[in-house]
Amino acid sequence: MRITHRLILIATVLAALAGTASAHAAAVIEVSGDHAVRRFDPMVPPPSASDMPRPPAGYAARTAKASAAATRPARARRSTAPGRRAVTRVLKRAVRAKKIKRADYRRWTRQWAQARRTLRGLRGARRAQLYYVYVSVESLALTGRLIPSRMPAAFLQVARNRQYWPKLPFPASEDRVSFRGSQILFEYFPGRGLQIHPLSTFKKANLIHGACIREEPGCDHPALAQLLDEMTRLAVRRGRGFVAWEYLFGFGGGSPPWMSGMAQATAVQALARASQLLGRRDYLTWARRGLGAFETAPPAGVRTAGPEGGVAYLQYSFAPRLYIFNAFLQSLIGLYDYSVITGDTRARRLYDEAEPEAERQVPLSDVGDWSLYNYRGHESNADYHELLREFLQSMCTRRLGEVFCLYAKRYHGYQVDPPVLKLNVPDLTTKGDVTPIRFNVSKLSAVAVTITKNGKVALDSVRTFRRGSGSFFWRPRSRGLYTVRVAAKELRTGRGLKDRGSTELEVEPDPDA
Repeated sequence: MRITHRLILIATVLAALAGTASAHAAAVIEVSGDHAVRRFDPMVPPPSASDMPRPPAGYAARTAKASAAATRPARARRSTAPGRRAVTRVLKRAVRAKKIKRADYRRWTRQWAQARRTLRGLRGARRAQLYYVYVSVESLALTGRLIPSRMPAAFLQVARNRQYWPKLPFPASEDRVSFRGSQILFEYFPGRGLQIHPLSTFKKANLIHGACIREEPGCDHPALAQLLDEMTRLAVRRGRGFVAWEYLFGFGGGSPPWMSGMAQATAVQALARASQLLGRRDYLTWARRGLGAFETAPPAGVRTAGPEGGVAYLQYSFAPRLYIFNAFLQSLIGLYDYSVITGDTRARRLYDEAEPEAERQVPLSDVGDWSLYNYRGHESNADYHELLREFLQSMCTRRLGEVFCLYAKRYHGYQVDPPVLKLNVPDLTTKGDVTPIRFNVSKLSAVAVTITKNGKVALDSVRTFRRGSGSFFWRPRSRGLYTVRVAAKELRTGRGLKDRGSTELEVEPDPDA
């Protein structure tokens, strides 16, 4: 398919609008042999931009028993001789059927044996991490899921975990790890070892691409090509006619291997952008092969019916009724960008089919002073609220709908506007009577009330209130003129935004006293 100069220009502008790399940088543990160094890398996305929080309870696609098995710590499982033999048998069958190369067979067989020997010398938490990865490959073999296209990723994880756990520094949860000679990003998940992280890796590709478009430091054409060449070798033939970049560990009730619509769309987007920048038409072939995930129902794909009745794309293929707002929008952005760069009508159809559902879902994410992370779910933390705002702004910048612009602006206001506090305190009350100190606050806030008379404190109290009306209750012990001061400090953004108000309250003697 020919890419016109006009489409190239549009795609370049869209890439530039994605923001600077420095605003999305993070630390990474870089491994070289037996040494590891933690350093800041502007091309590595932070967890807030590319991590995946655990789905809320109740969204597992399988039974509670299966969900528990999927998330059980590695140390609670046991490797078995049948499991070890199953891996060897699968490899032998694949090489005899000429589905894998003999060189790959020798390399993977050697890595498998080395991992088993390394396990014997490890103890405690370090052993548990490698053990989980090792047993996961056994499980794939025993259940018939260690297919040839899945082997590169499975044995790469075995090799990298074997390299890391004997001597290198113990990482913290969510630490990103890279290895010398490779551009792939791993992430440490406690109890599950180092796991290939497709979303982070493809976002890294987009950050490198953006640096090149803006002619900034960090632009590295060879590194971008290496990253995408590595990732295309890890693409798995997941469903009929399509490939996916999978996650190979139990997570949030889902059993491996599972896929993410957000990661898949980011892969499609990154491959299309790099094809344009580097002149690599083979990347378009891989991107096109990934589109089928958005035409396939879960658990194989990510296409489902949304809460508003339209087409929606899932964050997690194992959670068909978990509608995550930011992930859905990024799926649409990835499909749209690919269609603009290539003129691909199939990708544009997939975008057009789901965009109306997104327009209807966006207002459902608004709680009046903040956003929800998922439909009828919990509220976003500060990072995920900002991520949703960024995606809304990206949709707005692309002129994909007024509703996206409206909520991008509104959600920015929730981040920067101070709380608005309105008092509703009576002018007069009676000594000994329970007196309400009523107010209305526009945002979730810590509200403090202080009542004084002649410099002496009669009431000093702080409580947390959600958006809307609230009140403190006070029983005055003496008559006179009191000063009522109320202050609100919002609790969501970390900016310490405040509002305050004050009034006077006259307390009369009790006529019955």
